[in-house]
Amino acid sequence: MHDVNPLRLRGRGLVRSPGLRGWVILTASATALLSFLTVAAVLLGQASHERHDMIHRGLSASVATVSALDREAEALGNTLRGLSRSPLLDADDLAPFYRQLAATPRPDGSRFVLWTPERQLLNTAVPFGAPLPALAALPVKEERLALLRRVGLILSERVHGPLDGKWVVAVSLRLEGRADEPDRILTLGVPEDHLYGTVRDVDGTEGWRTVILDHRLQELAGPDRDVPQGSVSLTRDVVDRLSGAERSGHFEADGASGDWAVAFSRSPTSGYTALSVAPAEMVDAPVQRAAYRIALAGGVLLLVGGASALLLMRSGGPVDSLRRDAAASRGQLAAANARMSDILGSISDCYFTLDRDYRITDVNAAAVRWWGLEGRSLAGRSYFDTVGRDPSIDAALAQAIGEGREFRGVLASLYHPGRFIDYRVYPAPEGAAVFFSDVTDRHEAHRAALREREFLQASLDALVAHIAILDDQGTILAVNEAWHRFGRDDGSGGSSHSVGTNYLDVCASVRHRGMAEERIFRGMEALVAGKRVDFQALCKYPGPDRPRWFQLRASRFLVGTDTRIVVAREDITDIITAREEVSEISGRLLGLQDEERRRIAAELHDSTAQHLVAAGLRLMQAESLGMPPAGRRILNEIDRSLEEALKELRVFTYLLHPPGLESDGLAGAVRAFADGFADRTGLHVQAWVDDGVGTLPSELQRALFRIVQEGLANVHRHAGASRAAIALRLTPGEVILCIGDDGHGMRPRRGEAAAQRTSLGVGIPGMRIRLSQFGGSLRIRSVRRGTVVRAAVPRDSEGVQGTGAAPIRVP
Repeated sequence: MHDVNPLRLRGRGLVRSPGLRGWVILTASATALLSFLTVAAVLLGQASHERHDMIHRGLSASVATVSALDREAEALGNTLRGLSRSPLLDADDLAPFYRQLAATPRPDGSRFVLWTPERQLLNTAVPFGAPLPALAALPVKEERLALLRRVGLILSERVHGPLDGKWVVAVSLRLEGRADEPDRILTLGVPEDHLYGTVRDVDGTEGWRTVILDHRLQELAGPDRDVPQGSVSLTRDVVDRLSGAERSGHFEADGASGDWAVAFSRSPTSGYTALSVAPAEMVDAPVQRAAYRIALAGGVLLLVGGASALLLMRSGGPVDSLRRDAAASRGQLAAANARMSDILGSISDCYFTLDRDYRITDVNAAAVRWWGLEGRSLAGRSYFDTVGRDPSIDAALAQAIGEGREFRGVLASLYHPGRFIDYRVYPAPEGAAVFFSDVTDRHEAHRAALREREFLQASLDALVAHIAILDDQGTILAVNEAWHRFGRDDGSGGSSHSVGTNYLDVCASVRHRGMAEERIFRGMEALVAGKRVDFQALCKYPGPDRPRWFQLRASRFLVGTDTRIVVAREDITDIITAREEVSEISGRLLGLQDEERRRIAAELHDSTAQHLVAAGLRLMQAESLGMPPAGRRILNEIDRSLEEALKELRVFTYLLHPPGLESDGLAGAVRAFADGFADRTGLHVQAWVDDGVGTLPSELQRALFRIVQEGLANVHRHAGASRAAIALRLTPGEVILCIGDDGHGMRPRRGEAAAQRTSLGVGIPGMRIRLSQFGGSLRIRSVRRGTVVRAAVPRDSEGVQGTGAAPIRVP
């Protein structure tokens, strides 16, 4: 590629010597061979470059198609994530949630499905309350459920919808739930026409056709799809190539009507593959044209060289005859030179040569057109006077001609502002050879990729939360400005929070400081080892003016075959402070409520009940007065009413302030209260209580007993039940209290308006307030056959209360 000057034969007369004929033949042969090799190298290099660019365009179309498909899948996934945070879903209120799903904007022809691995719960394709299709009708197959549980969001393969007969693709999100409940999954089934439409504008590369394959290598089709005949089929070789570990690449495959060039790109998130195909003859055309031109040049040089040698061999006359033959050979070589110049002028790259005085010795038509100098003779003219000066290009030329060093680089164009050229300068003994071509599109694509990366970093820096991205070994790959700032404020100078630091080692270095640091280290260790997919912890940090609380969250996810971990720290000091204040106020209110209950119970027992007993005694005296039968019946009815009122009063005073918690402990108090409640109400009550509940803190025991008291009071007042049950048990992580009955439930009867639903009163909100003091939760499940109230409190609730935890260092 260095000696690429055109062939010039400059005869100045032949030396009169006995070996003149041999020297002339040798010189002509060497010149012809050197010219042939130069032309062949230039043509093959240009053809290889054109073929590579053509394949790159096909691969770019595949990458752009996969990117557009991933963006659409992520947008649909964000819709599902927004719906997953609905309070209606947390409360299991399916009818309003169905209406919310139906009102949510979504692609035409798509439907939402809420389901578990056992059955469907909601399906917007059928009216609410109507029979739902079988689980087999879902577009998510069994083998994809394991992946869904691992990554949380998946894109299904292309499947046939049984309800409308259309082909659909489903985006499914696993909803967070409790460990003792089956997984719930929210799915959005989208017609494949919609996904095909999102990438239709991408499929515009001339000569290439792009198709989309799901992870089972099934092709997605649109309503207006025009599939050309003879396209490459998914043979065993094609399937094997697409099933490998490569995420992108290209290869050749056999088709029904000939060979095809195939470029593909696979999404690391959805597993979908974009396949771009073009006829192999189109991709190989530059090489075939180059081979034809090389053969033509070789034939011309062979004819010229053979004719010259033949003339010299036949010349047996004096030296003057040889001179005449040499002159004829010069003419033939000049013609061959012109033909080779025509070949160089036909290549698409711009090409010119300079001597050491920067004069143009040769130039092709592409370069003349680029400079806008058509119709002018440029050979022998000064390059700077003809083309002009540009500091970057002048430095590249000086490096090649003055220093003998090759130059390659992308430079801004002087003649076409806003365009960029791939500039290559090769030093030669006579000067330099220059090739350049327009690479603006490729340069802009590279700059767009850099801008996108800068945009992502700026987006992370705009977040208030401290964000870090780790690799599968726990090494920090990227952080945002908030993370850097926290490292500086921490006093460590940011050394333990910088890129390249192993975050797991940082957690290990502070694990000895307390239980909270140990929990964080154990959680991160399990996350890096792949034993967990997410982790969160609450920790306290001594700030300059007041303690600061942080919520640390870490999640493990896949980027193709690479594992990444995102760590986020959020400052929730204001939330914790507000929670402590609310907890203190709630505790005072509940204490006042208990005191008021004791006072009312004592007043009713000591005063009102005695008045009712006295009234009953007076009725007994009235019966002995010999009243007529009608009067006795009235007295009997009054006596029965007084007995019922006294019974209700005793039940009410017992519910308000039952004895026994301080003396019998929680287990004994619950059993005694259940027995006393059963005796006074006539209900059959069973109680199961773990003996270990006596080890719980006294405040938690009192709160649990008040919940039992309030729950049975609700059963007596509202349930209309004949049986009730109490279960208080301990698990390794929680204290669980369940109260159930066989009454008519809390759901409204048919035809009852939403405003007429059974009111929860103050009892259930009071239960929630008591539980919130210990980080607990309350759930209510009500059906026509009864109601179950489930209260759960974490056994290790110290960090939730936020009052007794020692200050710790935040990793």
